[in-house]
Amino acid sequence: MTRETIARGMDRKLAVQSLFDELSPGYDSTGIDFFGVIARTLVEYARLREGSTVVDIGCGAGAALIPAARAVGARGAAVGIDVAAGMVERAQRAVEELGLENVEVRVGDAEAPAVEPGSVDAIVGSLVVFFLPDIEAALEAYARALVVGGTLAFSTFAGDDDWTPLDETVTRFTPSPPAAEEEAWFESRDEIRAMLEAHHFHEVAIEEVRHEVSFPNAPAFHEWSWWTGWRSTWLAVPAEQRDEARAAADEYLRSLAEPDGSIRLATAVRYTRTRTN
Repeated sequence: MTRETIARGMDRKLAVQSLFDELSPGYDSTGIDFFGVIARTLVEYARLREGSTVVDIGCGAGAALIPAARAVGARGAAVGIDVAAGMVERAQRAVEELGLENVEVRVGDAEAPAVEPGSVDAIVGSLVVFFLPDIEAALEAYARALVVGGTLAFSTFAGDDDWTPLDETVTRFTPSPPAAEEEAWFESRDEIRAMLEAHHFHEVAIEEVRHEVSFPNAPAFHEWSWWTGWRSTWLAVPAEQRDEARAAADEYLRSLAEPDGSIRLATAVRYTRTRTN
């Protein structure tokens, strides 16, 4: 599976829950600032107001939850929701270590956050919405949860970056490479805008940013990838072919290497901000 297709297929919620519970002990803990920079950029793009209430859907280990809590301040409140109990535990530990008293973290469905109608000023989701099996139901739930004029902000991958050839290099070793599918709703600005406007949102602002993530070397990439959603990509390759798949990935990574051996991967991210009607 690739980044964009990891959660497609039958029983996606259970698949995502199982994967991220398995990843939770070491998720985002290898020192590579990938998810953090995207989450921080999203929180800035969301324009959260001090004193407001924000819900972080699919909060993971807290990459967006913590900066969101700081943005709304002590008079505000931040709620983190994640389907994986292991991730909730990770986020809770981070919150306690930082002494943040305006944060609540709980297990829940990012597609249907359990909050009172009209009780939330903002909802953020960093690299989450493409996991949701029913985005239309999710948007209806978000519109109900938000106050009139409330903000929804989320990030998605924009494609056409250094990851695309890497995805293709590894997935060609899988028994059944992903078949071509119709363009998903999050894969173009027009589709995102149309989906939001059909579900009680307006004033849609979309910005694309290319971030660079740096790995000291190829082994550092492999260690990082094993503790992210990329683990499912490696596991989809038959065990007897993983060494060959890794060698092919290494060959591609070497083509991006700097003189000092470090590897920089450009990541195209699309940030979307919108408001309820």
